[in-house]
Formats: sequence, structure tokens, C-alpha cells
Amino acid sequence: MNAAPARAHPDGEAPARVLALFVAANGSIDSNEIRTLERLGAFRRLGVGRKRFLEMAQRCIDEVGSGLCERSWLRVSDLDHVNALLDAVDDESMRLLVLRLSAAAITADGRVSGDERMVYEHALARWRIRPQQVSEAILQDTSN
Repeated sequence: MNAAPARAHPDGEAPARVLALFVAANGSIDSNEIRTLERLGAFRRLGVGRKRFLEMAQRCIDEVGSGLCERSWLRVSDLDHVNALLDAVDDESMRLLVLRLSAAAITADGRVSGDERMVYEHALARWRIRPQQVSEAILQDTSN
């Protein structure tokens, strides 16, 4: 897989594409996750409509998500794609918002799958953000 497709979208959609990756990480789009994101105003906060977000999530499933749930590691091609998505978000406050929203989404069904955890932990490491920083962002978020 080539990382180029991840950068072929408008830069303003980068945070939403990363959140879509988290939603798609387990190979499906869970309605509980979408409802949670709606409740938190995620689509508005990231500047995309619900329909566009769902299209992004489906594209992530098509490109990476369905394969992630088959193994417990990121293949080099997946890693290139995921890193391209992550690297397109360069504002730290936006990174924290994306991680805050993704934490809510991936826990919305009452459990965090291994593939969701793998992508989440990779994002934390790639962005050099500690879990405590995400916890603080959740506590400070007035959209709860």
C-alpha cells in the first residue's frame, strides 16, 4: 500500500481522517461509536459532515481496517499509511482533540479491541503524547 492516497485529500480533513481510522480499526463502523461522536459534536468540531466522515471511515476499512483485525501488528504498508495520516495533523491541540474523541469512540461499545488499542497506542507514540495528557483533555472538554 502506498502512503500517497492518505495525503490526496484536503489538509483540513486530516484530523477527521485520523479519527475515521480509529473508528475503522476493527474492520467495521460501529453505530455506538458514531452516536458517541455525534453526542460529542465530533464532526462539527473537526469540520466535516457525518456523511463525509462515514465515507472516510469506509475508505479506511477498504485501505487498512479490515486487515488490522487479522493480526496483532501493523504491516510496513499499513504503518506507512497510518503514519501519513497521523503526520498530516501537526497541531498539538488538534492531536489531543482527535485522541480525546477517539478514546470515546473506541470505548463506546464497552470494550477496546486489540486492533483499536494498537492504532491508538501507535498514535500516542508517534505524536509523543502521554495517556495522562489525553485524560486531562477529556476532563477539560466542555462538550462532554
